[in-house]
Amino acid sequence: MKNPILLSLALTAGAATAAAQGPAHLVGMTRNLPALRHQDPATCMVLNQCPLPMPGAGALPWFAGGTAWEPTKSAAWVTNGQILGSFDDNCAPICPPMPIPLLGPNQVITGMEVVEGLNQLWMIDNLGALHFFANACPPAPLGVCNTGLGGAITQVTTGIAVDEGNGIVFISYPDMATGINWIVVTMLNNPCQPVSQFPLPACFAAFGLVTGICCDWGTRTLYATDGTTIVSMNYGWAPPNVLVGPIQCCPLAIVVDTYVGLAVRPGRPTSVGQPCSNGACAPCPMVHSIPNDSVLGNAQFRLDLDNVFGNSFAFCLIGGGPCMAPGVGGPPLCGPIYTLPYLGYLGANLVMSPGICAGSTSFALPLPLNPTLAGMTYSSQGLVLCVGPGGTMGFSMSNCLSWTLQGN
Repeated sequence: MKNPILLSLALTAGAATAAAQGPAHLVGMTRNLPALRHQDPATCMVLNQCPLPMPGAGALPWFAGGTAWEPTKSAAWVTNGQILGSFDDNCAPICPPMPIPLLGPNQVITGMEVVEGLNQLWMIDNLGALHFFANACPPAPLGVCNTGLGGAITQVTTGIAVDEGNGIVFISYPDMATGINWIVVTMLNNPCQPVSQFPLPACFAAFGLVTGICCDWGTRTLYATDGTTIVSMNYGWAPPNVLVGPIQCCPLAIVVDTYVGLAVRPGRPTSVGQPCSNGACAPCPMVHSIPNDSVLGNAQFRLDLDNVFGNSFAFCLIGGGPCMAPGVGGPPLCGPIYTLPYLGYLGANLVMSPGICAGSTSFALPLPLNPTLAGMTYSSQGLVLCVGPGGTMGFSMSNCLSWTLQGN
């Protein structure tokens, strides 16, 4: 199977649902001392935190700020409400901080979402206006619509999350007078027209006004935070209503700073095996990696090979399940094939390099926006054919990666 488009279609069958990669977790920008905090919603543990090189939201209203995850760059968009930037897991800038264009004097951004299928960045402000941007650096304005929410003294829109699998949009809409956190539902194809709403279930009497929401539509889980506690809930879609299931709460053990927004950070692949070489292939430490996230709708998903023997032909083997050790294989290969059951391959890519082991290549694999694939696990492994003097041949093989298709 050589064509990436054909292989994308083949992803509709033959894959396993085994848990074969790191779990997804949550990320969010903090308010006063701006940082990107990673938290596990299952254990409530803070996994990591790094300082962001941009202003915080402490001088702005309590509802200012937001966070969104960008799977094509594997990075977080964050805003304090007026300044926007994109950063990797360690807070290195991907898109340097910049003012958000076209905001009025009384407007601040309160929530963000990346819509993978449209390759757009959506932002909602405190007056209920939904702003559409091209997901680029810098984001280019595409338009705006008004939800009719917000604008009242006691009511404000504070967050947005999109379920592309069901085609629905969640907008958090707390009422400061009553303390009720409403979640308004709209449709993806008409995002400024509410179709229903429901009150956010709170875990504790002290749960405050919502400052951010996000959803993992692959698992149908909605998350919300009041800045210190995260509530997660399973949901179902019975048009036009959302049916809320069991909830779980994660209070911060030590409240150093509060969240201004939330996003789902997709799980990362896991690796099996070591590189090997034989025959005409030099013993290069070939590495197979995935530079972005296996999120459905990510048209820029790709599989990389680095430290490849120069002047060779590279293939990427695809399996319909997680990497299976000990694998199968034997001569003339230098090691086992872990991509089982075998579905096909991408390539061949001609790898040219001035250095013996300095070659690199990528295999594009656009992921379809097909909700039936959510949770399916696949595997990939590099295979290189080398041709030496006199027609001698050899093979190199990389590690194998297991990755799961996700919706976020």
